[in-house]
Amino acid sequence: MSQPSRKISFRCRVMALGGFVALVLLAGCTTESKHQWLTVFFDGVPPLGATNAVAASTTVKPSPTNVVSQAQPPPPPPLPKSVIHPPYANRDCTACHESKFSQKMLGKPGEVCFNCHKELKQSLAASKLTHPPVGEGDCKSCHNPHQSLNKKLLVTKGNPLCLTCHDNPLAAGKFKHQAVEAGDCTDCHAAHAANFKGLLKKSAKETCAECHADLTAKKKVVHQPVADGECLECHKPHAGKIKGLLKKTVKETCAGCHDDIPAKSAKVIHQPVGDGDCLACHNPHATDKKALVKKSAPALCWDCHDNFLAPAKFKHDVVEDCFGCHKPHSSAAGKLLKKDLLKVCAECHDDKDLKAVKGHAGAEGKSCVVCHDPHIGKDKFLLKPSALDQQAGKEPAVAK
Repeated sequence: MSQPSRKISFRCRVMALGGFVALVLLAGCTTESKHQWLTVFFDGVPPLGATNAVAASTTVKPSPTNVVSQAQPPPPPPLPKSVIHPPYANRDCTACHESKFSQKMLGKPGEVCFNCHKELKQSLAASKLTHPPVGEGDCKSCHNPHQSLNKKLLVTKGNPLCLTCHDNPLAAGKFKHQAVEAGDCTDCHAAHAANFKGLLKKSAKETCAECHADLTAKKKVVHQPVADGECLECHKPHAGKIKGLLKKTVKETCAGCHDDIPAKSAKVIHQPVGDGDCLACHNPHATDKKALVKKSAPALCWDCHDNFLAPAKFKHDVVEDCFGCHKPHSSAAGKLLKKDLLKVCAECHDDKDLKAVKGHAGAEGKSCVVCHDPHIGKDKFLLKPSALDQQAGKEPAVAK
């Protein structure tokens, strides 16, 4: 055995002997003595009582706060499922690219897509109008060719996709179409191609009728533009600056077709007509009344004029037909009469009947309303108070 090996062996024996002696001595020692001996033979012996202190410090009574802090956090929400283009999912790169190591496509933009989407190609050929990006083969402006978080591999979903190219139609005015605000562009418009202007899926009439079918349902009289489905002749489809999404004011809108109202020769114009308030009397779409009026006369007239018929004892037998004597829009005669007063009265009261009445002596050519009220009166002849006084004095009620 070499000299170094003998030294190591000797040291080991000395250390083992010292440990044995220490154990013998510690067996009968107090805790303090044991601690002193341990520090002689071993390094890192903790101070006397340190173990108990640590144990005491680590003993913590559970509390509601501790329980909450120790609870497991909720699991994260699941990641949205990606929509993967089948060739990409199958790693079939050469279905679209020249090779799996090249980004170069097998054909011109759009042609590669039509290799699989043959039905789309056929529908485009059969349609009158094509969305410009589709016609240019720029499929990637809307679709991601590999994968997307949105249906149909769209780059983004909803109206924001359309607004990447189109101006926001709702920014065009104060009044906004509710269907546009709450819906999606593709509710009315086709994304690729269509046979109707504006890429509408259906005609304007059918598109509007999906929500506004009640405008004409079961109505006897329908406004001609409405019946023809020309909704966009008067209304803006998305937003506008005028109530009802009208393109122009009510007065200007109606005058676009009814340029003869009021008549150019008119001296007297009905105030609602002059103000352009056509909708005060008429329904613009449909109604059960002739001329699209909201109500029949005289109820329609009572909306503005006091009902003088209600308290009357005697009424002119034609008075409830306001339009029998008056024009509703304008007239060349006073009081909106259809004709001169005498001619209006002569339509029912001919000269033979008038001459048969003694009180009419000398009244030829005079105005009937000098003696008579045209609407109501206190006697059956609708005489005015002055004429009644003359009658009471047994004097002929001659018009002067």
